[in-house]
Amino acid sequence: MKVTLKVSEEARDMMRKSPYNFNDSRWAIYQNQALDSAACGHLRFLAVGPRNTYHEPPDRLPDTPQEIGWKYGFVGWVDLETGEVQEELPS
Repeated sequence: MKVTLKVSEEARDMMRKSPYNFNDSRWAIYQNQALDSAACGHLRFLAVGPRNTYHEPPDRLPDTPQEIGWKYGFVGWVDLETGEVQEELPS
């Protein structure tokens, strides 16, 4: 059984307003895949593009000074209009 992810309007609005959201940026979505984590299934987002730090999405969410990202695996791309998660980046 395949589970369909949907990103909330609130999260998409935050991405649209982000200072990292350039006209050529795309938003990668990462999901907490650590089964022993209380936050298993939690989503995080990363702006990816030619003017962003990451030009291609890493397999795992990068670490930050506040959090270690190894438990978040790349699952696809956010469609900012519909909130659907696409496995492949639209051409």
